Amino acid sequence: MASGVDKVATSMLALQNKTVRYGGDHCDEDLTVLEELNYLRSPLTFTHLLGNRIDYLENDKSCVWSSNPDTSMTPSYLMANAADDMVDWSGSDQTAICSDYVMTSGKHYAKFYIDTSSNTSTMFRFFYSKMGIMRPISSDWKEDAGWGQFNPIYNSWFNDFLEHKTDAWGKGDIHTCLYYDYDGTAERSNWDQDHKNSHQEIPWDGMKGYSCFGGEKLGQIGLLLDLDEGTLTVYKDGKRRGIMMRGLTGEYCWVLSVLAQGHGCPHQQNVRIERAPIPKDDVDHTFRPIRHTNCECGIESDDESMCSCCGAPRRCNSDY
Repeated sequence: MASGVDKVATSMLALQNKTVRYGGDHCDEDLTVLEELNYLRSPLTFTHLLGNRIDYLENDKSCVWSSNPDTSMTPSYLMANAADDMVDWSGSDQTAICSDYVMTSGKHYAKFYIDTSSNTSTMFRFFYSKMGIMRPISSDWKEDAGWGQFNPIYNSWFNDFLEHKTDAWGKGDIHTCLYYDYDGTAERSNWDQDHKNSHQEIPWDGMKGYSCFGGEKLGQIGLLLDLDEGTLTVYKDGKRRGIMMRGLTGEYCWVLSVLAQGHGCPHQQNVRIERAPIPKDDVDHTFRPIRHTNCECGIESDDESMCSCCGAPRRCNSDY
């Protein structure tokens, strides 16, 4: 009976056209074929959060939010001062990593739902995100209690990262590659300790972001990682924009970096990751806009179906 199940799982696994390995504390353990198949179908989750101002939305590990700890930097204040040269602009980089899903070959597709909605069509955006891939790093450094902020493109821990380099990284030196939702640029890093040598912002054909004035800024970015071809392709709101990066080799995991410049509601400043079928053409046919109800902070509610911060219906309980 077990061999029959294994044969079916093997056939189904072959159809996935992708290979992963477990990236957790038992990453050296071999998975059975059935375990690997189940793992490929399980929801993507952010297993490590780096920074002191990032958390899961309603304990959902597929969705994270961040807010500026400076309570004076409210969305309304930012909107009123958006046109000014603000010397008190603040915020810190926070990062979420899908450490347990390490992609080693084949094609992989993930979608990032960005929610930075506001009340008016001219609202200045105060929450920015960068999503993409980075090298898998062993778990010992992730448990450092001193994380105040972290950005996988530039940081002071690069020497520590490179100490964990293995042959599985391949011959390429693109250790992080991110799509910036503001203007659509590709950001890459080889983790050189010298920031000027490590970080590059690269324009690409089809590049398009969401700018600063998004109004009802509800966006979806799909990333198709093809490790056989060494490419990372972007789908924006269901439409293919083009290949953002080439020359990728070796292992990667999904990563998200956010910068919250506003002290706002979690339901207005969050990003969700979701596994999805690989698009067969230039359109992601699984695309569906996020259904969202605006909320205003300051409304208290004891109702479990309402946001404890602002009293609005919880977006994570509604359909996408």
